Amino acid sequence: SGHTGFPFVDACMRCLHKHGWLNFRMRAMVVSFAVWNLWLDWKKIAPHLARLFLDFEPGIHYPQLQMQSGTTGINAMRVYNVTKQGKDQDSKGVFIRKYVPELQQVPNEHIHEPWKMPLQLQRKI
Repeated sequence: SGHTGFPFVDACMRCLHKHGWLNFRMRAMVVSFAVWNLWLDWKKIAPHLARLFLDFEPGIHYPQLQMQSGTTGINAMRVYNVTKQGKDQDSKGVFIRKYVPELQQVPNEHIHEPWKMPLQLQRKI
């Protein structure tokens, strides 16, 4: 639902819920996060994501989930650093602020890691 506490992951999931689409890098990162950070079995998240993706195609969806979860036997583990992905793909936090409005007042330097904001600034916002 987009409430992990990781701004870019949350923005991606909220965007997916609203529009039914994410680009490939965002899809890969969401699956990687679910499998490697939350320890969710790819087979359990596959049906949920299939319902969300407007462009769901089983012949692409399931192999991609297997690849991102490292179960194909031919691909290396794909563990995406979600903070780095956010900085690379949304450096100023425009996408994050659009889909995670509770972070709209967070300064750019903290948008990807709001937990690193000084406590005084957190209280102010």
